[in-house]
Amino acid sequence: MKKILALLLSAIMLLSLVPMAGAASFSDSADVSFTTREAVEIMSDLKIITGFPDGTFKPEDTLTRAQATKILCCVALGVTAADALTAGGTTFSDVPASHWANKFVEYCASKSIVAGVGNGKFDPNGKLTGYAFGKMLLVALGADATALTGANWDKNTRTQLREMHLDYGVNATNNELSRQDACRMALNALFKGEGENPEDTLAYKNFSVMRTDAGINSGHLSRPYRNYVSDEDDAYWTGSEKKIIASPDYFVKSGAVKGDSVVKQLGVTDIEASQVKCYRNGILPSSYPEKNNHLHAGDSANYYLSGDGMRLEFYYAADLDIWYVIHLFYFPAKVKSVVEATYFSDGSLENEGSVTFENGWSCPSNDFKQSDVGNYACVYGRGKSTMNAIVNAKEAIPGTVIEGKLTAYDKSQLTVDGKTYLFPFTLGTAEEAKQYLNNGGAIGDTVKVLLSDDGFVIMVWQ
Repeated sequence: MKKILALLLSAIMLLSLVPMAGAASFSDSADVSFTTREAVEIMSDLKIITGFPDGTFKPEDTLTRAQATKILCCVALGVTAADALTAGGTTFSDVPASHWANKFVEYCASKSIVAGVGNGKFDPNGKLTGYAFGKMLLVALGADATALTGANWDKNTRTQLREMHLDYGVNATNNELSRQDACRMALNALFKGEGENPEDTLAYKNFSVMRTDAGINSGHLSRPYRNYVSDEDDAYWTGSEKKIIASPDYFVKSGAVKGDSVVKQLGVTDIEASQVKCYRNGILPSSYPEKNNHLHAGDSANYYLSGDGMRLEFYYAADLDIWYVIHLFYFPAKVKSVVEATYFSDGSLENEGSVTFENGWSCPSNDFKQSDVGNYACVYGRGKSTMNAIVNAKEAIPGTVIEGKLTAYDKSQLTVDGKTYLFPFTLGTAEEAKQYLNNGGAIGDTVKVLLSDDGFVIMVWQ
């Protein structure tokens, strides 16, 4: 059961006062980004992440200095030991013994993980940047704090974060850091070194938890599953294992992408051919030219990184030091009929379900109900190099349809009722919105928008 784990890509924890049972318990869980969803769910199970008294998590709020100290204590000590810390220190006048974070702030200050802001104050509600939290995280893991001070402290912090793989999946900068991105960085720290010896990680030492990778092409839309396992008598979930779709390491840009920009976006200087495995539509190619497997800065990777309607997702296998680049084609399709899955009384699958679409495609799926008939779904198609050459549907999941007033649109995003939604990581313009607007649609229309499971726009219509 204690298997060596793979991918270092996941995510981690958050904060506040009221413990909650899981990510799904947060009333605003839909606002958690796809890249940190895995983190929020796992860390809420571990009771490291908590929400606010009103039941929200507020994933896009900026991380505060007080909230950071709780994360850091839980990473370094574990939740039980962190909760057992004693309040009452008086290092900072604005964090009295009655303050909820007093014991966390005092511990971090005693270990030189954090410092005050001057005049004997800590500024517990002050907002943190990515580099500022990164510096705290590095010191909590044993880095020399003096090397992270002075005029170049931010550059030195960035270098160490990248060397230790702590910023994968997060664009850590001198800009404000969101709560969910702070969680992702912290989980990277929790599983630091898992490829060398999983039992030496803080995740195992403090929570008896290890990760195993089930490989590419195993989950929804060919995404990898991650299994989290713990000692059977000390599991943090029912049984000793939790299966969850892994979070991608990086996808942030719409528009043309080549090798050079991919390298820069991933925050590394160079990626060797031996470190890259590219999956086109979830299938590992066996005969692509060797030169196209390079993603060196300056090299062109057009063969891998082009194609209409293509979505790229990056996953990093830490123990193998390999980047998996998965190419996906997304399509909207209307559900014609559903055969629902059936389950035994213990919750295990009895008969697999299936779904058929009006265009004739069909595929197995346990995610559809009879109520989905007539609705649009997100389909992952396997086929040739363009959107018009699809030969069959490989996987499908029910999409979310929102309705509201279209108030803005450009080639990378649209805004409905004041909320902005992004288009998938594709090349070229956002075709669905372009087609709608070119065929008589207009800003101010009441529209329907089909969103994928990760909140990206797949289709716009009236």
